[in-house]
Amino acid sequence: MTRRLACAAALGLCGASALAQTAPAASVYEDRVLDAGPQADLAEADPAATSGWPRGWSAELQSTRQSGQAEARNEALLFSGYVDTPDYGALSANLNLNRYRNTYSDTAIAGNFGANYTLAPYRYETGNTWRIDQRAMPFDGGWFGNSSAGNINMAVAPMGRGIGRVTLPALSIEGMAATLERPGRTSFNASAGRLGYFSGLDSQGFATGKGTAAGFGAQTQLAGADQPDAPGRVDAAAQFIESRDVNPNGVAGFRQDTRALWAAASWQGVAPWADTLGAGQGGIGERVGGMRVQGNVVGSTSQPSSGYSLAGRDSASGAWVDANWRSAWLQQSASAYYFEPQLRWGADGLPANIKGMTWRGDMQTRQWQLGLNTEWSDSVTGPQNRSLYVNVFGRYRLDSRDAVSGNVAVRSGAYAAQSAQLTWEHQSAWGYTQWRTDVALGKDLRVVRTGVDHSWKVGESQTLSTTLAFEHSYQGGDTARSVQWGVLGTAPLPGTSGARLDLTVRGSQGVGDTANRFLNANVRLVWPLAPGWSFVAQYAASRGQEQLNPAVLSALTVATLQPTLVQPSGRSMLLALRYESRAGSSSAPIGGAPGAGSGRVEGHVFFDQDHNGKREASEGGVPNVTVMLNGRYVARTDAQGYYSFPAVAAGAYEVELVPDNLPLPWMPAVREGTKVQVYVRSAATADFAVQRER
Repeated sequence: MTRRLACAAALGLCGASALAQTAPAASVYEDRVLDAGPQADLAEADPAATSGWPRGWSAELQSTRQSGQAEARNEALLFSGYVDTPDYGALSANLNLNRYRNTYSDTAIAGNFGANYTLAPYRYETGNTWRIDQRAMPFDGGWFGNSSAGNINMAVAPMGRGIGRVTLPALSIEGMAATLERPGRTSFNASAGRLGYFSGLDSQGFATGKGTAAGFGAQTQLAGADQPDAPGRVDAAAQFIESRDVNPNGVAGFRQDTRALWAAASWQGVAPWADTLGAGQGGIGERVGGMRVQGNVVGSTSQPSSGYSLAGRDSASGAWVDANWRSAWLQQSASAYYFEPQLRWGADGLPANIKGMTWRGDMQTRQWQLGLNTEWSDSVTGPQNRSLYVNVFGRYRLDSRDAVSGNVAVRSGAYAAQSAQLTWEHQSAWGYTQWRTDVALGKDLRVVRTGVDHSWKVGESQTLSTTLAFEHSYQGGDTARSVQWGVLGTAPLPGTSGARLDLTVRGSQGVGDTANRFLNANVRLVWPLAPGWSFVAQYAASRGQEQLNPAVLSALTVATLQPTLVQPSGRSMLLALRYESRAGSSSAPIGGAPGAGSGRVEGHVFFDQDHNGKREASEGGVPNVTVMLNGRYVARTDAQGYYSFPAVAAGAYEVELVPDNLPLPWMPAVREGTKVQVYVRSAATADFAVQRER
């Protein structure tokens, strides 16, 4: 929440711009908005605030109380500012000064340090976060520069995100990153800093100390027209990264240095078996007769940082090829991959000790969809670990209100298992309902989960979704039963001038076993007090570990899964007082007239577990992911996957999800931007689903 408020308040910004206009003197303003609640006062624009570059700043004073393994108090001062210039791009800065006081219990001290260890009950710490961003600085010849400093992600060549399931991780650092690009043709990037990760129940801090990393890369067009979707285009890219003194496993004395190099080339055009390229939107590989192919190679070398280190010395390499193409009826994709053991990318691991190939076909009409996904894999060295994975999925729309869908997955080999999912969707006067049953079977494993998700029909400015499910599982000789539930919603408070309540609560309770519990809650209240001033209150709670969907995954998907971080249980209550100010003259195409009304752009990035593109109460948010507005302004999601751009002038905008910090193998369901229309005193919503390969 902290980082979201800071980044969003500084960057949403698009607000004040001045479209010069000549008009006769206006009479006394009469608010004609059809709204039963009281309306915000429209103050006349200050002439001193309508000249110069669009600019703004905000300051926020926070007080947080957190309980869990340690009782903590946190006082924070957040400052953010921005300026949109014609010659230097959009500049923004965010600084969060946090001071913590932790009170440890005797049990925690004994458990962490030993019964004979003594520690002062009070300890003061700082958890400051900061970042400075500059985007779209123009240079001669159509070049633009982007740079960032602070708690950021390392830059990666655009082709490093790939078109398949294997992509280069974007490491989190406290350092600097810069990109120089000629859009659609050539780009260069460089990054360096201390490795770290975003921490805290509400993502308030950034922890460092795992080592350092530096990297640089480039991408360029080799042949074809300049347009991104031009047939016959050929591109190439390379990225290098070096990490030092990395201790990923927490073993005392383990320090490792790693160097890794990745290179790729891509081609797009008319498929060899096709005569022409069909018309349509999307990439070449998504148009009839079109095809896109990308080949990748990577190698890494690791060695101990010193003669006293316990780290091993090794080198490994890997390669993979992805292709997608479309015929008149079938959208297809295929991959072949080979990854040796101990393959790394800086401080993170890439798929290791696995080889194989995949194919996927998908056909659909307005009424039905049918798809098949197959994958064969084996280990590169050591004992054979052959696996065959087959997944069949489909959806059929019965009428305008009802649809049924199913998904069956089977995997053979050492981890043989089967899973199935059956869903019925129904539209009614009450809203959208989805009944779903999941079944998973494996060695000493049986899971059955049945539940219902419902999105209720409420007011235009409100949302409300609920979920309720029952799960019965048998694993390793133990039988467990649990009830899973969730509620999410947003609503303006009646009788107020712009106050808004956001609620997200998900949990599970074991039947007959009170220890088997999970809870994740976030309740946020924003209350405008006066022009520029607002009060924020937020309650957050986390306890236990959420149970994953009972589904069988392919070997490559499992190999790309990142370790699950178990958040410590805790609760926090945040109170904040915020002031925002914006001013400046016009800066097309972003913004509106000074003093004119404005709205906001907000939404969630969420894990779309059932691949339906809808955010449901059972699906959690994705934290620490970057969202951009019109390619110039940046915000990050909070612990619940929420982002916000406040004070956005009325007009049309494009919101884009940057997959820089998504946990693999999750990828955006839609890789293009989402267009939204902002109205005065309204919130335009753009949610982004991220999905795992079926």
